[in-house]
Order: sequence, then C-alpha cells, then structure tokens
Amino acid sequence: MAKIKSSIEAMVSGKIGPVVYYQLRGQQYVRTVQDRKKDSWSPQQKLHRQRFSKVIQLWKQLKSTHIAPIWKLATQEMNGYIYFMKINMPAFGPDGSLTNPRELQLSSGKLRLPLDLAASRQAAGISTIAVSWENDPNLKEVRLQDELMMVSYANGVYSVLSPTGLERSAQSGTFTLPVMPAAATHVYLFFASKDKLEYTESVCFEI
Repeated sequence: MAKIKSSIEAMVSGKIGPVVYYQLRGQQYVRTVQDRKKDSWSPQQKLHRQRFSKVIQLWKQLKSTHIAPIWKLATQEMNGYIYFMKINMPAFGPDGSLTNPRELQLSSGKLRLPLDLAASRQAAGISTIAVSWENDPNLKEVRLQDELMMVSYANGVYSVLSPTGLERSAQSGTFTLPVMPAAATHVYLFFASKDKLEYTESVCFEI
C-alpha cells in the first residue's frame, strides 16, 4: 500500500486499472485490486460470503420498516448500515441462516432500557400484547415521555416500525399487533425519545 501526499483538492477516489484510490482521515491511499475468481474461494470464504449476503438482505428489507434512520443516529464513528452489520452478524449461522430471531437487534442507541421489561399475548390467537416494566427512581423527568416502539416478526417478514402509544411513565399497558405479518411469532420492543432522535437497544420477545 502506498501513501499519497497531496492537497485535498488533488485527491481522487475510485478504481483506475488494477489499483483503487481512496481517502482515509484526510489522507489519500492507493492499493492494488485483488483478482479473485469464485472458483478460487475456499469453503469457509463461500460460507462467509453467504452469511454476509443474508445480513445485507435483512438490512434491505428493514429499510422499508423505517429502521435505517435509527442506526444512522446510533453512531458517529461509522455508517449506520455498517454498524447494523457489525452488531447483527453474530445472529446468523455460517450458512447465512438466522439462528434465532431473539438474537437480532433492530434498534440501538444511548438511552437505557427500563427494568424488567416484559411482553406477552393476553390470550392465544389474539393480537393484543400486554407489556410491563419498572422505572428507575432516579430517572430524569424528560425520559418519562419516551415512547415504546414495536416491530413484529413472522417467518422472515418484519412489520413497519410502529408506536404503541405507551410512554415510560405508564409502566404497563397493551397494544395491538399490526395486521402484517399475520400470526406474528416475535415482537421487538424499544423506547424512543419524544423527538425521535434517541433510542434504546431493542429487546425481542417470543409471543
């Protein structure tokens, strides 16, 4: 790898012939492009590529649920998409299969979850979910206005991100699952600030 010392105005980026030019921390670098054919990949490399592809597919699907802006707000150190990949890659097996929906994290942020958050169906076959939690007695008053958000899941399909209408101050209540996906098996819950600029990480419940 070679380092190019030049002015910002003279910087270029992208592939030119067998090399790629790119910038990192205000400096420009150049590296050669590896010519790697599919039939030269090892079995482990093929599995990793398959796993990576499945997580990318999940991200693309979740972008339509309005999850993407949450991840953009969650970190200042990297792209929201890259951060999502970093956090959720371990939830997938080597072959790209989702080992357990409960291992996925659909939200991330600096806000803290309340204590003992719990969720369950009120009765089998109905779409009403009962939730409860305990608030920290030292919680700032503004945090009592945080709203509980949800995404439901069934057979690889995720619902659109929806508010439940419940604030932290309530400490319990009920909400109705969206129509799609039908027969949801899991629900992801997390809190958002009133201005929707801060979030907690998500917690998944099998329902």
